[in-house]
Amino acid sequence: MLVLVALVAMMVSGIALVRSMDTNTLVAGNLASRNATVNSADAGVQAAVNWIQANSTTGALNADAAASGYYSHGDDQAWTSGTFWSTCTGCTFTDAARNQVSWSVSRMCKLTGNPTDSGNFCASLNGSTSNGGSYSSDAINFTGSPKYFYRITIQVVDTRNSSTLSQAFVTL
Repeated sequence: MLVLVALVAMMVSGIALVRSMDTNTLVAGNLASRNATVNSADAGVQAAVNWIQANSTTGALNADAAASGYYSHGDDQAWTSGTFWSTCTGCTFTDAARNQVSWSVSRMCKLTGNPTDSGNFCASLNGSTSNGGSYSSDAINFTGSPKYFYRITIQVVDTRNSSTLSQAFVTL
């Protein structure tokens, strides 16, 4: 009888050990998936920056182009909506990790139109050469035309169908 009780106790502890190993494997898989989505989000930021640079001299950045994933004002979008991300098919690609990466760009301005229009306030680095225009005592003073801020929002859907949102701010 004592041997049977010992065998049952060993069986229960063996099952607990196997369950613990399964949980550890799932956690490790989730961490690896999260790290892969961060790398994919970086690729999405680069794709969006390339699009901004390609359109920066054409005047296209002064108007909304939802079909291209671009909004010339800084209003929040419906990033959690699946229909928002399906608006721009050219803003979506599948990377080497088989993650689906989608991006959207918003210029940080109050209104659409030219940033220099009256009443259109834009977050920018101004072309001032005067002292005291920096937020840090050792910061570089910018010269030339203003550089406007853009918010890039990236959605990454991994192979497990979990979605990750990331944002980056750039100035060009």
